[in-house]
Amino acid sequence: MSKKLLVKDIMTSPVVTVLFSDPVISAVNKMITHDIGAVVVISGGMPAGMITERDVLRKVILEGLDPRKTICQDIMTTPLVTVEADTPIEKAFVLMKEKDIRRLPVVRGGRLIGIITEKDIIRKVL
Repeated sequence: MSKKLLVKDIMTSPVVTVLFSDPVISAVNKMITHDIGAVVVISGGMPAGMITERDVLRKVILEGLDPRKTICQDIMTTPLVTVEADTPIEKAFVLMKEKDIRRLPVVRGGRLIGIITEKDIIRKVL
């Protein structure tokens, strides 16, 4: 029987991040540059939240805020749902479905080491 696939086997690393004190425009620029839909927000060296394209649209654009003056901490989604690197893929997928999220930051000892998305699971597992 084949060995169980773990989160660390298919995660993307390094993760594109912004600081909690960065302006939102910095998060937008990183998403565009790296062609991704979300960035992880770091505070004190630890993952603290996430900003998605949808967060920017709903919390900045629709509210008429300036992305150059609004800081990431003010629009990030918290609490951040994370998964340990040694978690089986199936368990991570169930967590994503339960929490209705498409991206899971991967941690080891609280430190951010990667990220896994629904697309990663579909592409590499199915």
